[in-house]
Amino acid sequence: MRRIAKPQYLTIVACLIAGLLGAALAFSGAKILALNAARAEADLYADNLARRAEAIARETDTILEQANNILGVACSQPDLANLRRIAFGARYVKDMGRLVDGRLTCTTSLGAINPPLLVGEPDFIGDRGRRIWVNQRLIIAPDVIGMIIEGGNANAVVSPGAFLDLEFPPFRYSIAVVNSRERTVMRSWGNKIVDDEVLIEGGNRTVDHEGDLISIRCPVPYPICAVAALTRTEAIARQSGFTVALAGIGGAAGMLFALSASLLIRKPRTLISRLMEALRARELTVVYQPIVDLPSGRMVSAEALVRWTDRNGETIRPDVFVAAAEAEGLAGEITVYVLREIERSARSLLQANPELVVTVNIAAADFDDDNFYAVLDDIVQSGIPATQIGIELTERSTVVREVAIPAITRLRKVGHPVYLDDFGTGYSSLSYLQDLGIDAIKIDKAFTDTVGTDSVKVSITPLILEMARTLRLKVVVEGIETTEQRDYFAKALPGCRGQGWLFSRPLTLTQLIAFYE
Repeated sequence: MRRIAKPQYLTIVACLIAGLLGAALAFSGAKILALNAARAEADLYADNLARRAEAIARETDTILEQANNILGVACSQPDLANLRRIAFGARYVKDMGRLVDGRLTCTTSLGAINPPLLVGEPDFIGDRGRRIWVNQRLIIAPDVIGMIIEGGNANAVVSPGAFLDLEFPPFRYSIAVVNSRERTVMRSWGNKIVDDEVLIEGGNRTVDHEGDLISIRCPVPYPICAVAALTRTEAIARQSGFTVALAGIGGAAGMLFALSASLLIRKPRTLISRLMEALRARELTVVYQPIVDLPSGRMVSAEALVRWTDRNGETIRPDVFVAAAEAEGLAGEITVYVLREIERSARSLLQANPELVVTVNIAAADFDDDNFYAVLDDIVQSGIPATQIGIELTERSTVVREVAIPAITRLRKVGHPVYLDDFGTGYSSLSYLQDLGIDAIKIDKAFTDTVGTDSVKVSITPLILEMARTLRLKVVVEGIETTEQRDYFAKALPGCRGQGWLFSRPLTLTQLIAFYE
């Protein structure tokens, strides 16, 4: 082996030291720039949160005034109809109630309450006399915490998901109601970020505190404060590409440093590595669960579901590996895999039966994935009409409307029917469904299970069916396991469809063909 001469050795060492010093200086400068950029982002995020909180407060004031202007007998059918019209038209308010002599006598979701419920003391009373409960268990869903605002003889339940579409990881946020008279703070969304005294002081400011970059917005005249925060570590990590680029000017040593940092950041992801290998080796399987017309029991469509048993015989649950793929930005790989498998194996079945539809679950990331649309185009070009490939998306994947609505429009324009999956779990309203412009809703199994029980969710089901009827949407009921459930929905809505173990478990394609025939 050739030995390195001493002068060469000294030169290499000198270059490495010089490169490290240059990289260190550039890195320090990049950190300062990254922190300044993060402070500006925190300010913008806090402004958006504050504007949303103000919009919620204004909407609540408006609908409570409308509710108090309704004439007639409290909780009569006309009164409930008017309250439901107001509630369904609201964006952030998801339920309304009528009070008589301090007792909750009816709500838009439950109808009449017998006996009426005595309303307890509020967390505090606002400047305009509004009675406010910040973290109240909801009657309709006791496991859900929400905000209730009462004015006059009406109250309104603010949607627990009112800020879901504004979530902006890794930023943390908090929305708090501040009672400056009693010097108390109650957080209604998010987690505690700053001490109560900071919010009681009010005002708008940006501070660095205990490793956090914090932006506070307390808009006047509402008793609310919005707080956005990001750790200094996360702020620098968000600009890692920029930081590494500047560090690169340090020379070869800086490049080695960037490579080392990159290798450190890439922590082993055993499940993801195995999943990608399984996708390449085509080890995932696609099964189909029939969807039937409830009155006749005839199969009209099927939902394509992906399953994975690895080479060691271990079965990995879909909720585990799909969630892992979404977290790593790889959900689109699974979507394309399923679509290609349908194109390969189910083409003959679909071409022979043009009335059949196969639906595919997609993730929010697919909306922006050009490859997703390209694969759909390929399938259509292969001879499977777009009308036979349905697209299922969840309520959560549609919270960013400016992305979801154009994507849904694009899919439907080509001919793909679009289904809103797990409906009823995400606080959708009539106006929300109108904006999305979907073809069908799939009622979540949680509501199916309440048929024949005393659960308060039973009373929501007719409202969901009425919304679907009003918007002329098709309905698929998920998780049907008993004849009582089947008969209930078949009677409640003509043309209603269902899927569940009462009809069939997921089947291989061969089994599906036999089931259909």
